[in-house]
Amino acid sequence: MKTREGYFRALFSASVTLTLAILGSSLLPVPYAFSKTGVLLGILVMLVVAGSNCLTSLLLLKAAGKTGHDSYEGVALAIGGQKWKVLTQVSLILLLFGTIVGDFALISDVSARAFKGLAAPDTPPAWLVAYDGRGTMCLFAVVAVYPLCCLKGMRQLESAATVGVVVILAMVGIIVRTSIHAGLPAIKSGELPLWTFESAAQLPEAFVVLGFAFYLQPMMMPLLHDMPPGPSGLAITSSAVKIVIIGVACLMYGTMGIFGAARFGQATEGDCLVNTWLGGRREGWIDLFMALYLSISIPPMQISLRYTLDSLIAGEDAPFEWKRHMAETTGIIISTLLVALIFPAYAEKIFAITGATAVCIVCYVIPVGLHLKLRAHEKARTPGLALIQQEDREVQALLLPADENETDDVHLSVTAIDLNGQQSGNKLSQYWQTTHQVVLPVLVVVVGVSLSVAALLTTCRQWFSA
Repeated sequence: MKTREGYFRALFSASVTLTLAILGSSLLPVPYAFSKTGVLLGILVMLVVAGSNCLTSLLLLKAAGKTGHDSYEGVALAIGGQKWKVLTQVSLILLLFGTIVGDFALISDVSARAFKGLAAPDTPPAWLVAYDGRGTMCLFAVVAVYPLCCLKGMRQLESAATVGVVVILAMVGIIVRTSIHAGLPAIKSGELPLWTFESAAQLPEAFVVLGFAFYLQPMMMPLLHDMPPGPSGLAITSSAVKIVIIGVACLMYGTMGIFGAARFGQATEGDCLVNTWLGGRREGWIDLFMALYLSISIPPMQISLRYTLDSLIAGEDAPFEWKRHMAETTGIIISTLLVALIFPAYAEKIFAITGATAVCIVCYVIPVGLHLKLRAHEKARTPGLALIQQEDREVQALLLPADENETDDVHLSVTAIDLNGQQSGNKLSQYWQTTHQVVLPVLVVVVGVSLSVAALLTTCRQWFSA
């Protein structure tokens, strides 16, 4: 049962939860993306991707408000029918499942490095670091990931999200301080250009890295379900999305990307923590806290995946049952963990494939497609709007007095000028509405799909040539 709460209290809760959702494992490859694009191009790509994700997120929330649904697949069913619902469900499951698997694989790598660093010069227990870190992966899954995933709703992650934000701020602070202390060597040497870039061929790969970093749509809808009901919850969620994507994420990713790439240049790894920042046991502590943060960042995706599966199994408005809830949670954790245990060293490949395919569909194609279909439905329901306005003007003309004098002529002249001005204003308004609601969303899809396909082809060529 949803209860009333203050606007700013709900906004803080939504913002910090979405911050945890967006600043997950995607933070680690951002310096690598900037090292390939340079500072200026990296910032431009980041702003384009952030603006595109913010636009499609708001379009999806607008559609949710008009259809009365608070699930992604529910909105798709209401606007596009069963085919759009199936496409949405399949895309969401593939995206979220693949992301969780990739995060588990990344935890195995980061946590194994952490225990090696903390135990140096000694050797940590073999079960922790052997077999590509599978032991540490299972340890974090049982101790941290699973208990948080058992929570009922997205907003119950608020306390964990607050801790996670503190960890990320500390890590970004370490990277900034270390890079400045080293004198920003890659910028000084020209290895990381400020205003130019090496090749436009690097743009697709950077777009996918950053596109994967900014996606928020799947986690946004379960959060909307937990918000105050009605327009107020929709408005709070929309404000939180703008704050997190345009404000928090751009600031954190931009800072991390620039200073991380400025420290190591072309030697920046796909996981920036593979590079040495502090050395010795301090490096182990950084990796340990990052492993903990990665464990905290999995539950928002797991809750979103469970939300989709529960809608598929029990229906969108099915009453909550702890038995079904725990079965779904356990099934998701076990299945994703098993896949990660089989492929523990393939986190980068999983992220590359997921980013170039499922993110593009879920974050760009489906929201824009639903928006355009909804707009077409609305226009189809009001075909006689222009005719009604014309009839209103004719009725007003019939009501004018028959004995018109000079004053009446002046009045009619002014009225005609006003009507012409209104028509001109209406045309400008129509042009703006068409640009804002049709041209811009379509452009977002075209750019997103083109660069995602290019990045997927580039990634495949790299794998086959390796």
